[in-house]
Amino acid sequence: MPKSTNRTSGPNRTGITQVAAHAGVSPATVSNVLNRPELVAEATRTKVQEAISELDYVRNSFGSSLRSGRSTSVGLLVLDVTNPFFAEVARGIEEEAAESGLAVVLLNSAESPERQRRNLRLLAEQRVAGAVVMPVDNDLADLLWLQRQGVHWVALDRGDVPEDVGSSVSVDNREGGLAAGQHLLALGHRRVTFLGGAFAIEQVRLRYEGLRAAFDEAGLDPDEHVELVSLAQLNAHQGERAVDQVLLDSTGRRTRAVFCANDQIALGFMKGLGKRGLRVPEDVSVVGYDDLSVADMVHPGLTTVAQPKYELGRAAMQLLSAQMDGSGAAYERKIFQPRLVMRDSTSALRD
Repeated sequence: MPKSTNRTSGPNRTGITQVAAHAGVSPATVSNVLNRPELVAEATRTKVQEAISELDYVRNSFGSSLRSGRSTSVGLLVLDVTNPFFAEVARGIEEEAAESGLAVVLLNSAESPERQRRNLRLLAEQRVAGAVVMPVDNDLADLLWLQRQGVHWVALDRGDVPEDVGSSVSVDNREGGLAAGQHLLALGHRRVTFLGGAFAIEQVRLRYEGLRAAFDEAGLDPDEHVELVSLAQLNAHQGERAVDQVLLDSTGRRTRAVFCANDQIALGFMKGLGKRGLRVPEDVSVVGYDDLSVADMVHPGLTTVAQPKYELGRAAMQLLSAQMDGSGAAYERKIFQPRLVMRDSTSALRD
């Protein structure tokens, strides 16, 4: 008597042939219902759709893409997948993509040029229809390579992409930095530390330039009144670690106001201040950038520069869709305006 192996059989997926037999039509008719339903009479379409539902048929989109040369997915490459800012941007991209029947593949560069290059090559190998990319620096060579592979792209949060090279969606980061600087100046602060990262990241550089512009407009020399502290990465851990470095500026005076390149840095910095027995804003005023949802949940609430994150994502996907279907301009640039949100992490300078 043969032994029982209790082996589980592999998946038994329903195919077009089974759907056709169940509906009493040809496989070609099922294919038309799936891909060109306007060619099939309504009564026949209904029979096929009922068969699909009854048999729980799932179409092989990958195979369809290979045959048609059209992909049903787009890539999204961000700087830091752990940053909640990108989650809201991704939601805008995903909802816009879903309306066109597209899936979004999320990848993370971790602010590394090497990882960016590797991930873009992966997207090209997967034959995605397009990609929304937040570049790690101002070198567009990787994106131009992607373009030569026949993959459309839109640069996210980058406003310096030449109009004859590619499309971009961004927020006026210089204006955001200017607003933060003007706010701190209005509170009586005459020395501000900017806590940021590599200037190769356009957002960091422009926010710093905007801060300096605020001092320049106020008749104060930015070289004397704005201190720069650069971090290895733009996250809360780096912000917390930077506290001791930031508390005393290059002149030996204690910092009383800090403008952080993003909210994650600001929240980490505030945590570090609390560990050292310092209070926000009584001892140090802190301004962030992005207006993450958590910025209004911490105590004190974080004063920050808000970006229209969801709208940024939708706009990027709209430009990408227009490229892919040829319905829009070859290249287009869209720039949003930031908005200062005042909460309790900033106050007038105390003696």
